[in-house]
Amino acid sequence: MKVDEESLTSLLSTPASRAELALLVALCTDQMRRDVLDNFPQPDKASAQSIPLPSSPLSLLDDLIDLGEGQESDEVVDAERNRRLRDRDLASPQMQGMKRAALSFFDAWRLGILRRVGEVLSVRAQTVRQRRAEYNARAETEDGKRRMQATVTSQQGREGSDNGSTTSPIIATSLSQLEESKRAKILLCLLLLALSLEHYPAHSRILLKMIAVSICLPSSTLPNLEATISHGLLSTAANMSAAESTKKEAAEDAVGRRWKVGLATVAGAALIGVTGGLAAPFLAAGIGTVMGGLGLSIPLIGGYLGAMAGSSILVGGLFGAYGGKMTGVMMEKYAKEVEDFSFIPVKEGQCPNREIGSAGALGEAEQSRHKLRVVIGISGWLVDESDITAPWQVFSASTIEPFALRWEVSCLRDLGISISKVLKSYAWSAAKLELARRTIFASLFAGLWPLGLLKIAGILDNPYSVAKARSDKAGRVLAETLIQKVQGERPVTLVGYSLGARVIYQALLALAEQNAFGLVDSVVLIGAPVPSEERDWRRLRAVVAGRVVNVYSHEDYILGFLYRTSSLQFGVAGLQAVEGVDRVESYDATSLMGGKGHASYRYIVGQILRQVGMDDLDLDEVEKEETATRRVENEIDATSAEDLIPIDDLLAAKQKDELAPGSTEDTRIHPVDPSRQPERLITPETEGDSSNEDVNERIAMVDLDPEPVR
Repeated sequence: MKVDEESLTSLLSTPASRAELALLVALCTDQMRRDVLDNFPQPDKASAQSIPLPSSPLSLLDDLIDLGEGQESDEVVDAERNRRLRDRDLASPQMQGMKRAALSFFDAWRLGILRRVGEVLSVRAQTVRQRRAEYNARAETEDGKRRMQATVTSQQGREGSDNGSTTSPIIATSLSQLEESKRAKILLCLLLLALSLEHYPAHSRILLKMIAVSICLPSSTLPNLEATISHGLLSTAANMSAAESTKKEAAEDAVGRRWKVGLATVAGAALIGVTGGLAAPFLAAGIGTVMGGLGLSIPLIGGYLGAMAGSSILVGGLFGAYGGKMTGVMMEKYAKEVEDFSFIPVKEGQCPNREIGSAGALGEAEQSRHKLRVVIGISGWLVDESDITAPWQVFSASTIEPFALRWEVSCLRDLGISISKVLKSYAWSAAKLELARRTIFASLFAGLWPLGLLKIAGILDNPYSVAKARSDKAGRVLAETLIQKVQGERPVTLVGYSLGARVIYQALLALAEQNAFGLVDSVVLIGAPVPSEERDWRRLRAVVAGRVVNVYSHEDYILGFLYRTSSLQFGVAGLQAVEGVDRVESYDATSLMGGKGHASYRYIVGQILRQVGMDDLDLDEVEKEETATRRVENEIDATSAEDLIPIDDLLAAKQKDELAPGSTEDTRIHPVDPSRQPERLITPETEGDSSNEDVNERIAMVDLDPEPVR
């Protein structure tokens, strides 16, 4: 048989081997469903109904001077109470409703995948069920071994493992013994079949990653196939003419087949009509040019893709109207909610504001630029506008389509400049010595911040409070854009640092409220000023199909100081690991920060993403980032005492800014009385909660600048 005539049935020549592939797909989806269920463990109803009353707020102050007596018993009581609170939350109607919605979405997606694979392999469902039962029985008799025989960890990926950095489990299968070229073609066929369902949700990609690992393919195989297929689909769409599309649509209507796709015009991208043909002759040029080297025939590729191969409107829907949704005028309506809200292409030549009128208007460069996956990087503070995109240059445009979110530039610039001023001040230089004597949580809960730092607190507090409130709104708007499919029918990866991570956090909670599943592939939150409470992280975990990574540092004193007015009883994700939620990873980035704290995140994004095992990185850009980081650190270390900004100068500059013409009420820095604890802000975490008010009044009497220990 010729190479270009190979198909799944020829690659797997025996019924047994075809049944094994169908079984592998079924077992992978079984594991994915268990992962969904693991996020909603069965609550203990008796425990959930007997929650003890919260302890007195003043007990927090008592704990501060506890000499350690009864500490172990207190920990047992706290653990029991937390367990009961968790059980009550799991048993709540809201959480049970989310569980049902998550399973309903997943089961509908799985049914479509299994049916499509079964049709092509000519394997009956009864055969798969029988083999699955045999597999499960065999696994149970092996001394309770887990079905998953191994796990490829992020650490293995960092040490050069061929399978890359993924936590996808390996399912033992004889298919891994085939030649690598055949295994790659099997994965390609499955990718085409997944796309034939006319969308590419995050669950489809997680499934393909699990299969790729199970059949022992290199980690680069799937991203490379995705890039080639995306180029081929766009090239195919560009070769379609409006007349031919309209004619074929009329022919399909005549025989009663109608494709109902509501993406005719979005963001000024007027798309051409639907064709129902499968790999028609005029598509041969587009598919053959790009996909001809994949080892599959053009008719076979068209047959596996189904209607996607012959419809420019379906291709346009997959890619978000050929990019017009993310960068066109449609985004203007979201700017009404959040200032400057827009998606900015990260790499040069991505034409940020160009509107594509039709598939035929796509040039060769644009066909190569669009990918089957999107990553959105979100900065949390700015020194200048280049910081919107600069941290995200570390993403590789060869396998993923990178964007940066531009939002509230003025507020973020004010915050970034304020952070820079404080870090260069005498007050911060002296405060670091004092803060190093105790843990950051001791400072947070006791309110024992150095007096010099509190004197200049207003320089940070007001810009941070304004930007934090705007980040919550930006998160809700981001969620709405994803639900409206501005990214198309493609999975999205979200990465953000500082308040950018808070934008992602709020977006995921908004998606959870609307039971919007299958949109988000993975997320990485770096130095997030958000609660580490199990309840909310369980909800956001439910709407992310892949990895959820929380990057924190227990020495991030700037974040601790900024967050001191929030509800500390819920924890701080940017300062500690998130615990109690299945499949939420935490990574301590303290060693990468070089003692520079929160301000260093902007310069070490690539290094962090490499350490947590994220794919799709441009390693050359990561090396450039490392060089730039060392240069910045050397400049900071070379700062002499004469270069530090005196407290009086900072306060004078603050007062000058307040009196500047054109200042608005929500952007001016208001004076702060350094002799007392800052006013407690009303935030989404603190609204309706008064448990700490009495504590704050009591600890305001504590000496905030104790004499150093001699």
